[in-house]
Amino acid sequence: MIIRPVKLEDAHHINEISSDISVRKSMNISRAGFTDAEKLIKNLTPHDHLLVLETEVKPIEICGVVLLKVDPQIYLRRQATLEIMMGAKWQSQGLGKALMMAALELADKELMLERVEVEIALDNLNALKLCKSMGFKVEGTAKDWAVSDDGEFIDAYLMARCRPRLK
Repeated sequence: MIIRPVKLEDAHHINEISSDISVRKSMNISRAGFTDAEKLIKNLTPHDHLLVLETEVKPIEICGVVLLKVDPQIYLRRQATLEIMMGAKWQSQGLGKALMMAALELADKELMLERVEVEIALDNLNALKLCKSMGFKVEGTAKDWAVSDDGEFIDAYLMARCRPRLK
């Protein structure tokens, strides 16, 4: 598997992953707009980082994507939100963890971010487990946070991870 920055030609593959209803139910409801990946890619700021995880053997396939969206306000550029999406057939194989680790390493070592935030639907136990294993802590709950595909309002955990301090 290779983790690399996104290219515009990846948009079609990202849209395919996000159109799968089982993927949408297993991820945090995306505010990033993974359903219109071309627009998302074109609107990335120089501060944002969108990484894809792809197979190394042909046919090359994008397995997942992670977005680090850095706050554009200069005094808030020390923090970012993270959104991750894995294709249905690639879930529960440790690939999401590898993709998140790459994003957090970028956040910690290159971008020198002090804080990364995620929002996870309360019923998304796999994402909650992944985030907790990566050092995220629940800071609160957002009521009626988003509307699911079936029209129901759902709540979400608001979680954050601060950059580990050097000893």
